[in-house]
Amino acid sequence: MIEPIILFGIQFTFALIAYALAARWYVVPRLRQLPPAVALVPLVWVHVIRIVGGSILAPASVGPGVPAEFRTMIGYGDMVSAALALVVLLALRNGWRRATTLAWVFVGVGMLDTVNAIIQSTRFNVFDEPLGVNWLIVTAYVPALLVSSYLIVIQLLRPAGTPETTSEALLREGEQG
Repeated sequence: MIEPIILFGIQFTFALIAYALAARWYVVPRLRQLPPAVALVPLVWVHVIRIVGGSILAPASVGPGVPAEFRTMIGYGDMVSAALALVVLLALRNGWRRATTLAWVFVGVGMLDTVNAIIQSTRFNVFDEPLGVNWLIVTAYVPALLVSSYLIVIQLLRPAGTPETTSEALLREGEQG
């Protein structure tokens, strides 16, 4: 039988590579055609679903060996990050003046939460405990969060100057989808 931490490493790395390749081949070329504020929208949507990380707070969602301190930190961190993502989406879609600033706050908080979760997972040695659906979240969804966060930072660093305004592009996007 394979050690849980080895299995985690294989699955996490495989998913991270798969998401990175998909982003490079399909997502990035399309985002380059959009103004940065418009390109942020689909990338931030990936983080709204982070609310599923709160499932670790549900009774019997993980084995009794997973400390309550760890569960609380992970569950609430993910739910706060998801809420921030939703606020950023509203800000971007409604053309709020401080939308980009909010996006920086959101990606910073989200990345700190993700890095902390990885560190604390090792500290509390949770991979040897039953994690239920949380194993799938960590090995299949967290790599998508990392790739999306990287792409969000890239979009935030792009110059905002484009021929059309953000509100015009968002309006056009809304009419198409």
